[in-house]
Amino acid sequence: MVCNFYKYSVIALVLALLALPNRVQAQDWDYGMWAGFSNYFGDLNTRTSFEYMGPGAGVFARYNFGTRLAWRNGFNYGKVSFADEASPDPFQRARNLSFESNILEITSQIEVNFFRFEPRKERFKFTPFLSFGVSGFYFNPKAELDGEKYALQPIGTEGQNDETTGKKPYSRFGFAIPVGGGFKYRFHPAWTLGVELGVRVTFTDYLDDVSTTYPENVFSFSVPRNIAEALSDRSGEVGEPIGYAGKQRGMSDKNDHFLFFGLSLSYTILKERCPWPSRIR
Repeated sequence: MVCNFYKYSVIALVLALLALPNRVQAQDWDYGMWAGFSNYFGDLNTRTSFEYMGPGAGVFARYNFGTRLAWRNGFNYGKVSFADEASPDPFQRARNLSFESNILEITSQIEVNFFRFEPRKERFKFTPFLSFGVSGFYFNPKAELDGEKYALQPIGTEGQNDETTGKKPYSRFGFAIPVGGGFKYRFHPAWTLGVELGVRVTFTDYLDDVSTTYPENVFSFSVPRNIAEALSDRSGEVGEPIGYAGKQRGMSDKNDHFLFFGLSLSYTILKERCPWPSRIR
């Protein structure tokens, strides 16, 4: 679902860009905020479930180049999580892993309006739009054990701290391609309501701390070894342990994704400008 959404959104965005008029006139700045939900897809949420949606919110500044194009920069927050116990897959339920993570994102995107969108004209006060850009984000997956939460990256649950394998810890900073769309409605010359969905196609498979195989040894610099081993393989909490060295723990051929969905409200700083001679009636 996520891959198809990404593919078709890019195609639609290219077609919309090709259809833009040649003349572009500078217009106004928008400043706004949004609030809604965030969700994750990856090695735990393999079936596009929305059972573990978390809160999401952000602020943004948007520069309108004309009636069809806008450049949007923003800062977003989301909380994502999932647990194997919610999956109908027998292997995942036996694996019994879980995680939660706060995500802090800085993003820069281009918005393409399908219709003309002008603050001063009543008939051009709404439009659907597509968006595409780049983003950088910070994440820190954690899991709870015996009532206490532990950051998983420093533990190296897949043997990242084992010097004999040379496997390095993954970075908690990542990059993504945001692609999405929504609908904007200007109910006042200076105020705009919007609804929007944005998928983040990331370049990391460790958003959930799960990617490759169970390690032979788990060495941790932050917690006792018994705790590190317990967080690496939690199958023994629900049945027979399955985490022997080399056994599949995740799906390293597929990166993780996340999305934001919500309602936005923005204020436009309108500038007085002289009319074009051709528009003088």
